[in-house]
Amino acid sequence: MTQDRISRPSRRSLLAWSGAGALTAATVSLGTGTASAATYPSPGSALLVPSARLDLNSASENWIREKATRDVTIIQSFGYDNANGHIYLAQVTQGGLQLAGESAPVSSVDRNRRGDLTITKWDMSGNTLGYMYLRGFGHGMSIGVEPVGSKAYLWTEADGKEVPDPVHPDDPDKRTSRGTCLARFPFTNGQVLDTTSSTLAKYKPVPGSDTYTASIDPVYGRLAIRYHDTDGVMKFQVHDLDLARLNVWSEPLATVSEPRLTAIPGWPLTTYGDPFLQGYAVVGQYLYMLHGNSYGSTQKINGQETVISAPGVGNTFISCVNLITGAFAPAPPTPFNQNVNPAFTAAAYSLEYREPEGLGVLVPNPAQPGVFSIGMGFASGPGPRLASIYGKAGLIQPS
Repeated sequence: MTQDRISRPSRRSLLAWSGAGALTAATVSLGTGTASAATYPSPGSALLVPSARLDLNSASENWIREKATRDVTIIQSFGYDNANGHIYLAQVTQGGLQLAGESAPVSSVDRNRRGDLTITKWDMSGNTLGYMYLRGFGHGMSIGVEPVGSKAYLWTEADGKEVPDPVHPDDPDKRTSRGTCLARFPFTNGQVLDTTSSTLAKYKPVPGSDTYTASIDPVYGRLAIRYHDTDGVMKFQVHDLDLARLNVWSEPLATVSEPRLTAIPGWPLTTYGDPFLQGYAVVGQYLYMLHGNSYGSTQKINGQETVISAPGVGNTFISCVNLITGAFAPAPPTPFNQNVNPAFTAAAYSLEYREPEGLGVLVPNPAQPGVFSIGMGFASGPGPRLASIYGKAGLIQPS
């Protein structure tokens, strides 16, 4: 396993920390390229100081509408390189391609089973700038993008294992893959990277756990991970990014179990079913989740196959979880009582097919790191799938 020299925390992170409140202990050493137990922030939720949060009920804006990616498959996730003005998108590699080192074209069934992923690099308008292929990594449900100078390092799942598809568990042709660890590596245009490559930095944050994915908090300089713990419970953890890079996982800033929308009292199960988690992001003390299914999706409710994502309406929700309490953050009242959490979103409702896929944290101006927006990804069709990003920019400041 190779490891890069620790990089300095970004100006954005430092500004965000100083704006939110002073750290309770000394920060990571900036000049020596090392970190020790005496120099990183003290653990605990006290470091998750009050921070601004997204107004879930603010208007959605059309940022990028129906742009092509490298392959014709559905995007699974995306992340922003806010320092360099790029977007990175992950999708399962399409069938019929023959990549370097392969003796023949590989079917879509086998690409899914093996966990082969395609990464597309966009500019901020959705124009393709580059791509790379990852073999044997997983499903790509979430990725983290870490700018280092003019480069971007990606945090993804790796060492994918074949698992049943959650929608069609008994169909062998729909089996998929999930990563059993995390990996960090630089985006390299045109590269075909195998999960067995010795150039990868690999991490197993929680021994015995699997089904890993990652997301970067670009405002506070943190890494959020999602994983199945040893009891099979899906959890989120937040770590200092500098420590994560050094493979130090013993001081998580937060650990919460993943809450389900269907556990909310009064949840209209017969209308929206049990929407799938399609993406997550963390900024400060808040976790954001995107749930939903493609138009026309059905689930069995009270023994009957029921449409849970009606065309033109859908069942897409964005929600906010307080990482200190592990509960959905109460929505602040308005004169008309319109604020709710989770919040239904009709963003991109006019897309054909429309499936929510991924959340990303956009910092429009690095000189103002505390001013952020969150983008919601959507896949559309028919035919070759296209990718769209709609965003919300309204913020609620801590009281």
